[in-house]
Amino acid sequence: MTIGVVAELNPFHNGHQKFLNKIKEVYPNSTIVMVLSGHFCQRGIPSVLDKWTKTQIALNHGVDIVIELPFPFATQGADIFATGAIYLLKMMKIDVLAFGTESCDIEGLKALVDAEENENFNNLVQVFLRMGNNYPTALSKSLEELTHRKFTLPNDLLAISYLKAMKHLNASFQLLPIQREKNYHEKDITISYESASSIREAIRKNVSLKGYIEESVYKALQDHATLQDDYFPYLRYKILSSKNLEAYLGVDKGMAKKLKKQIVTCSCYDELIHLIHTKNHTYNYLSRMLLHILVGFTKEEARKYDTPHYLRLLGFSKRGQKYLNKMKKDCPIPIISKFKKEYQEWLQLECKATSIYALSFSYEKGYKMLQKEFQMAPIRKEEDK
Repeated sequence: MTIGVVAELNPFHNGHQKFLNKIKEVYPNSTIVMVLSGHFCQRGIPSVLDKWTKTQIALNHGVDIVIELPFPFATQGADIFATGAIYLLKMMKIDVLAFGTESCDIEGLKALVDAEENENFNNLVQVFLRMGNNYPTALSKSLEELTHRKFTLPNDLLAISYLKAMKHLNASFQLLPIQREKNYHEKDITISYESASSIREAIRKNVSLKGYIEESVYKALQDHATLQDDYFPYLRYKILSSKNLEAYLGVDKGMAKKLKKQIVTCSCYDELIHLIHTKNHTYNYLSRMLLHILVGFTKEEARKYDTPHYLRLLGFSKRGQKYLNKMKKDCPIPIISKFKKEYQEWLQLECKATSIYALSFSYEKGYKMLQKEFQMAPIRKEEDK
């Protein structure tokens, strides 16, 4: 069996290992294919570790194939994020989709997906928007009104997006829901199974993580951990110098004016987001918008990406290599193992994102990272070399 998973590993923690162990428990001889966010993640924040380090960690902990989720999908809302990931897993011909969920109520989650096709759904959304709710809240309230079911926790909500994407892309995977035992947003770092949010908070506050996370992850974070505020001076310059902020994804005329006004008074991301926040925009929406300004990702570019145009292979194990050899001839889209000129148009946005990401490193390390984008072959699991 081939099991597909979607992850950001921002960063890898004990909960991820438990998740992978559960897959191996249910499907002992399976091949695990991971679609992995690269240098920037879905909440509009940078990955604390670079994508090559994350790939090596994933391979060392049981993943067989790592595929990169392209920037236009990795850094947008849940539905677009899920569409990109599910499409790539469909191209990889997986049998089972494994995902975390707080409720494990698959029938309830499916009911919400079906409810979006109800003829009254869009009308309800507009009603709740007029009542002053932001768009995600209006969606949630509309679905609750139609189904009398309520899902508010993040893994359940992402699971709904996966199921919607499967339906729209006609992907008929079997499902393996895996119970999440800890709140995704929990920031208390007192138990062994940590959330990625709590780890990032600890890094930001210079709290030691030794003993809380796996040793190789701890060492990688000690070497360099990238945080959002590392990029604030570059974002500030970009906002101040841009003549047309409205060109960037997520920015309308009113927001452009507000950004120009408030950026001169701010010293960090949280302060800026607090000043530009409105009831119609979530924190994550604003964070993604600021990332798209930073990287220069425009509305025009976003329209070009309905589904990914390629499979970027980041790493594989011996088992993964056997699977790739078996399926690659029938894959409907190119499997890219290294940067090539014929794929330059598709990959140039990824290269630009990497060049921005590298700004948080020393010149030498940043230059090496940019070189990797062009020269790095997929990582092979060390024991297979």
